[in-house]
Amino acid sequence: MFICIGGDLDGEVVKNREGTFFKANEIDTSKQSTYNCQSYIIGKNTYRFWLCAELTYAETTKKANDYLAQKYSYLS
Repeated sequence: MFICIGGDLDGEVVKNREGTFFKANEIDTSKQSTYNCQSYIIGKNTYRFWLCAELTYAETTKKANDYLAQKYSYLS
């Protein structure tokens, strides 16, 4: 999945990145956010998001959870 949560790239899908973090300016030089990869496991499925490092973990996790709740009604 690799959806960016928060920051300059909020809502964008970023694939083909090596490692566990990247800076948005690697994609667009006018962007400044830094993203960390976070995985969420639901049943047998693993979903990966890029969470903006400038936001709190609680904020980004809530946004990721809201997205996943749209797919899995039992999370809401």
